[in-house]
Amino acid sequence: MLLLLGFAFLAGIFTVASPCILPVLPAILAAGTQNQKMRPLGVVLGLVISFSFFTLALTAIVRATGLSPNILRYSAIALIAFFGLTMIFPSLSNWFAKMTAPIGSLGQRVQGSSSGFFGGILFGAALGLLWTPCAGPILAAITTLVATSAITWTAVLITLAYSVGAGIPLLLIAYGGSKIIESSRYLSLHSEGIRQFFGALMILFALVLIFHWDMLLQRRISSWVPEMLIENHPSVQKELEKVRGSSRESTIGLSNLGPSPELKGIVKWINSEPLTIEGLRGKVVLIDFWTYSCINCLRTLPYLEKWDAEYAPQGLVIIGVHTPEFEFEKDPTNVAAAVKRLGVEYPVALDNNYGTWRSFQNNYWPAHYLIDKEGNLRMVHFGEGAYGTTENGIRQLLGLDTIETQEPSKITRLLTAETYLGTERGHSYISQISIEPTRTVNYAYSVPLGIDEVGLKGSWRAEMEYIESESDESYLELNYQAKQVYLVLGGSSNIPILVTLDGEPARNFLVDADRKYDVVTGPYGRHTVSLKIPRGVRAYAFTFGDE
Repeated sequence: MLLLLGFAFLAGIFTVASPCILPVLPAILAAGTQNQKMRPLGVVLGLVISFSFFTLALTAIVRATGLSPNILRYSAIALIAFFGLTMIFPSLSNWFAKMTAPIGSLGQRVQGSSSGFFGGILFGAALGLLWTPCAGPILAAITTLVATSAITWTAVLITLAYSVGAGIPLLLIAYGGSKIIESSRYLSLHSEGIRQFFGALMILFALVLIFHWDMLLQRRISSWVPEMLIENHPSVQKELEKVRGSSRESTIGLSNLGPSPELKGIVKWINSEPLTIEGLRGKVVLIDFWTYSCINCLRTLPYLEKWDAEYAPQGLVIIGVHTPEFEFEKDPTNVAAAVKRLGVEYPVALDNNYGTWRSFQNNYWPAHYLIDKEGNLRMVHFGEGAYGTTENGIRQLLGLDTIETQEPSKITRLLTAETYLGTERGHSYISQISIEPTRTVNYAYSVPLGIDEVGLKGSWRAEMEYIESESDESYLELNYQAKQVYLVLGGSSNIPILVTLDGEPARNFLVDADRKYDVVTGPYGRHTVSLKIPRGVRAYAFTFGDE
């Protein structure tokens, strides 16, 4: 835990040295030009608190209220622009000071002076909302932790460690700018002009945010920044794998880990009447956390089905706890169809509200928990692999002799990371296009896709979890490195999706349900795939393989 918090803190510091600092840098520098010594502290404190809150709670707020996250974003942009205007026009600044006099008097009682501290907190709070997407890799880890819509102390501490790490250098930047102005007689004489300059810069910054030019600017600057500061650098990814547990081996031997948590909050059972851990005493139980559009989960199914066929007669019960990643995976009809299509015959529990996920304090897909006949947890494994170890654990708990097993060869070649397409996690689009949420837009770009970049052509509507084609002439294109390409798609159409690989026709297929589809298989390497997607079909996320 301490190592994880240390990494989050360092990640925050390095974020300030990356292109992600660009959107807030003018505002932070401006905070040090207003001759209010406590204002920079208020701005940074407000940013840290706001950033932490919205990182943890924005998804829950949107789902609970139905409020579009864009309303919050544009409100913050308007507040930034307003503060910019107050820095340019003294009369507006005086009016705002009069309107906020009660807060100012509170500040005087608390601090003994009118310091701009509380105004700084308000300003920093707006910055924090706008800066939330900048967390990059650490947000990916936190997203997994708060996918349950429940905020855990682990998620809170990681977020605070990250935001404090980012806040300290920002505070030094703000006070550094103030000290430079104070120490220079020339700059002090022109402090009003400098303040107005930064006010104009903040209004320009607001315009950049409205039109999403900040993402284009960050992408351009990223090519000039040392690799160690880029969020997809292998050294950072290596640390993130420790955080996420993605495809990593963390198997614990058959020591007694204490009583197993119970199955909680299951909304429906498939292939079985309702089961409980307590009711399964006398059986060996294997819990598999999965979701039917997760390629890593699907690659474990042949082993689970083999163990079910071989060991169920001898006392093994496998329970597939289906915990959804996307909204469509909550539909029992969709899950039942996927279970039938995949040939899963063991019990499947629909954990739509993450009750069992939280009960086991799980964070990963797939994850396996092996429970003995007395109801004690004996082995835990996250991700793919360790199939031989798991099978021998099953055999040992069943009272059978262990066997020699040969683990499948591990993937050692570099693959493009899972690529989300919705506005909530879609950060791989080519810089020539700017994704506009919740409205139909005609997209186009004219340059080749860069490494692992996504391009759109034609008419699309972008939502939080997916993008949806709005015409029969819409194209989704991707530059990737892998052998196999998979894509989670939803909706249906009588018109097939046409696939080309490196400009050559590859195949076509129909979308008939919300699930993962095999898009194309080719030689391992870097390729560009293009999909002509008909109207009404939704695209959620790409995943990749090398088998």
